[in-house]
Amino acid sequence: MFEDRLQEPVTLQVPEGTFSDGQDSYTEYSACALITDFTQRDINRYGTVKNGKIFLLRCDNEPLPGSRIIYEEKTYDIKDIKICRNLNGETECYRCVVA
Repeated sequence: MFEDRLQEPVTLQVPEGTFSDGQDSYTEYSACALITDFTQRDINRYGTVKNGKIFLLRCDNEPLPGSRIIYEEKTYDIKDIKICRNLNGETECYRCVVA
């Protein structure tokens, strides 16, 4: 459904563990994405607004909790991951919400 729109090149960083010095280590994978912006408004007396992005991500490796996406030299932490499947039950892409 979105095959022709998943055109933006991004880099997926999947965590692989922690080095002995306490730094996280990541494995990088190339991916293509469709990127949209969203705004979440919290109804309270201050009227806070949170901006974020949704990446529809097609890649060979599944993003895991703690993964990051690099897009246009900016790093985004993935907050939520949902698998998008076709009618046959095969994985088409991953819906990743970043903030």
